[in-house]
Parts: sequence; C-alpha cells; structure tokens
Amino acid sequence: MDIIRKYIETDLDAVMYIWFQGNKTAHAFIGEEYWKRNFNYVRRAISQSEVYVYEFEGKVIGFIGLDEGYVQGLFVHPDFTREGIGSRLLNYIKEDLEFFTLHVFQKNEAAVSFYQKNGLKIKETQVNEDLGEEEYYMYYRKPKKENEA
Repeated sequence: MDIIRKYIETDLDAVMYIWFQGNKTAHAFIGEEYWKRNFNYVRRAISQSEVYVYEFEGKVIGFIGLDEGYVQGLFVHPDFTREGIGSRLLNYIKEDLEFFTLHVFQKNEAAVSFYQKNGLKIKETQVNEDLGEEEYYMYYRKPKKENEA
C-alpha cells in the first residue's frame, strides 16, 4: 500500500539518501562535491520545512519539501522513478495550494519537461548564484473553475 503523509523525524535518513542520490543523478553537470558540501545543511533544514513523504510498503521512496509556497525539492528514490510518484506528490500539494513556485536547472531537461507536463509554467530564466548555472523560475496557478469569475 502507498500513502503520502507528513514527514516525521525517523524519515530523515531515507529522505537524505533520496535527496543525495537524486541530485547526483539529475544534476550530473554539477560535481558530487557540491552535494556533499550541502548535505548537512539540508539535513538540518528538512526538519524546519513542510515535508511530505511518499511511502510504499512501509518504505519512504519519495518526498516533496515546501516553504511558504516554494517547492524546495521533489525527489524520488532512483529505483522508483518514472512510476508517477513525482506527479502524485505534486498533485497532493496542488489540493491545498492555489499557487506555488520552484527553481529547476535548465540542463535538467527531464525535470523541466516533468514540471511542464504537470501544469507549471516558466516565468523567467535566472543564473544560480552558487553554481553559475542557468535555471528556470517556474510557477503553478490552480485553474479557476468555470463557475468562478
């Protein structure tokens, strides 16, 4: 059985494994050292963010992190990618949020395509200050229902 639920402290190791592996895989254009340097910072920040995990058969295999309408990260365990888990996590937050934003590296074409297929639009292109890489600032706005003005 699979569920999406609020993060609890005992999820931390699984979340951090997924975060690290996901970044190495999706961002091959960024050296692994960058992710290693940021590992402990992210580890501390997880507990201060609004995080939802995707659990399958008792194991955390994906998560999404939010901070006041900004998606800080969406990651799925490498063994479970392309199974719709990322879309389910996005749809979960779409139920409660009218609007949210995120950044995604331009070179991460799979993620850019994924977000566009899930209704996000590119607002602008920026340069990431830490890495000098171009990234898209994307947003999602819940469509108005036909009976709304």
